[in-house]
Amino acid sequence: MSVDLRFSNVDPPAPEPKRSIYSDLVNLPDPVRLGLTVRIFNSDIVTLWMRVDASLAGWTFTTFDLGGLGAGLDMYRNLDNFGSRAKPAAALSETIVVRLRAYTDSGYTSLKWTVERNIDVVFIKSDDGSWTQDFLDNFNDGTVQGWAVTAEVGTIQIVAGATDYFLSAPYALRVKLNYLANQTLEHRGRLYKTFATPNRANVFAIADLFILEYDGQMGGKNIQLKHGDNVLVFIGRPYYADNADYITMNKWIRIVAPLPPNTSVEIRVILDIYVAVGDRRANINFDDFRIISKD
Repeated sequence: MSVDLRFSNVDPPAPEPKRSIYSDLVNLPDPVRLGLTVRIFNSDIVTLWMRVDASLAGWTFTTFDLGGLGAGLDMYRNLDNFGSRAKPAAALSETIVVRLRAYTDSGYTSLKWTVERNIDVVFIKSDDGSWTQDFLDNFNDGTVQGWAVTAEVGTIQIVAGATDYFLSAPYALRVKLNYLANQTLEHRGRLYKTFATPNRANVFAIADLFILEYDGQMGGKNIQLKHGDNVLVFIGRPYYADNADYITMNKWIRIVAPLPPNTSVEIRVILDIYVAVGDRRANINFDDFRIISKD
């Protein structure tokens, strides 16, 4: 096979890791919407035009025509609003089949290669009576509730009491990535707090984020949820200096990830952005962070 479809930054010929997307049904909109970042490789000797779609009963998917990719090259693409389905009434696990078709012409008529990969989508329902809510940080008291920030590259601030985008009134927590006139290229900031996880069989972190981009002079590269240095969720692509967004901007994103039980975990939320010119900024509004568990 001379093309490949991946959801990670693992290069072929190494095997693609198994991928699962978790979400909590509590307070999700109806219909549920899915975004996805894909990585496509062209190992053929000619330029190929790439088309991505997916299939699963009960879902509606958008077909994305991603344009030509030269021989020997690879590309990342953010497929915002890739799929949607009616919100499930109860916990549910499903498997989506994502398909890449590679054509030899820009009209997408002469098909040469087809690749399919599976992604498991796991919906939990934290209010069904089987889960315990161990921690809730909703920031409604107007404080940062023990969270702190570190600028890994660039400048960062943490501000309590954001009122423009929140999930539970009256406040969310805001993280400001500030770019001064002499600061361009990469900017990366970390929001973090330490928790003691319960000693139970299933422990999950649920993080809701709104990434606000102020103009087109920047590009969102990736958002990560970590336990210390261990990556739990990586959305987007490794840092790259262009204005394209590889993560979903200007809307709420829910990130759900399993945590190790009965231990101290430092939860880190990391945003990585490219800035083309100075005097720009991006904000993260953060609300209703939870840790839940059950046996």
